[in-house]
Amino acid sequence: MPVLFVPPTQVIPFDAERLVEQRKAMDEFRAQAVALWQTKPQDEIKTGGFRRSRSYEWSEPFDAILQTFYIYPTGLAQRTGEVAQVAALFKKDSCQLLGSAVVWGTEWVKALPSGEAQNELNRLKQASARKFENAKSPIRLSTAGYGYWDTTLAWISEAYVGEKLAGEGLIVHSDLVGVVCAKESKGALPGATASEPLLKRGHRQVRIVLRGTKPKQPERWPMVEGKVSVLALPLNTSISALKPVELKQEPFAPKNLAAGVLTQVQPALHVLNEKEIKVTQRQGRFATVERGLAYGLRIGMHLLGPDGAKLHVIRFDNRNGSADAAILLIRKESKEKPLAEGAILQVDSTQYPTK
Repeated sequence: MPVLFVPPTQVIPFDAERLVEQRKAMDEFRAQAVALWQTKPQDEIKTGGFRRSRSYEWSEPFDAILQTFYIYPTGLAQRTGEVAQVAALFKKDSCQLLGSAVVWGTEWVKALPSGEAQNELNRLKQASARKFENAKSPIRLSTAGYGYWDTTLAWISEAYVGEKLAGEGLIVHSDLVGVVCAKESKGALPGATASEPLLKRGHRQVRIVLRGTKPKQPERWPMVEGKVSVLALPLNTSISALKPVELKQEPFAPKNLAAGVLTQVQPALHVLNEKEIKVTQRQGRFATVERGLAYGLRIGMHLLGPDGAKLHVIRFDNRNGSADAAILLIRKESKEKPLAEGAILQVDSTQYPTK
């Protein structure tokens, strides 16, 4: 039976006093999030790094992780209630973000800028049923906050942007998953096996940098400016066709930020299930394939071409405006019909070394 793994609610930024003072409220919020699905509780973990975590049997066909957070404002002289409560759902085998919900704290609702309506936790239920059949380049989401409300800005923005992208059917990897679904996931959770896949890397990184400024009295809501960049992985280089977007200073509006990020990243994404791998350039014994990662190519992978051509991937390249072109060594080709630009390649399914 598939399992929903639920760690205890985290306090952001970490505050041991608040963790104790608000534990009852946090446990109630976590219980409300779990109740969105038909679940059957299993034993609670009593010791170790995952103590107070609990697993639930649920009706979805995959194992998942449900993370919850209480996010407080940073940089204030006086203690206040939480700015937001956040719940985020992940697939356990790939650490993929399926969706998240942000519920604004009652003390801060009146301070929200226009257009930032109160969200409902029950909207997260639809995340478990989302389909990602028309897969495009996986996105690595990285958000950093500085200045006034630094950590607060980053975590709330990460939740909003991640939800927006996942809602559009995009594969998102987010730091909200925490260490519970680390890259080396072997044995990370109770019952984990060596056969479980490791964290799948993104093909594109959305890097969001925000800087908060304290507003003038009597306003309470922070002013924010920053920059959003889209980079190509694994080379971690900028994409020539996409310049970073500068965010002008305005009241913190994560809903608008999320919509802008979606518009900015879409032109950089590639469909992953395209079958035709086309040679875009031939130089000596080397052939270039644009969008090598989008085709799922890896260094050392063998490919076949027309008229008996054989090639294998030797590196990725970002020169000449390419983001992630694959460079292939031509190991064999026809003397009468050498491999040329426009040739269609296919992955060689032969297992090497051959017997």
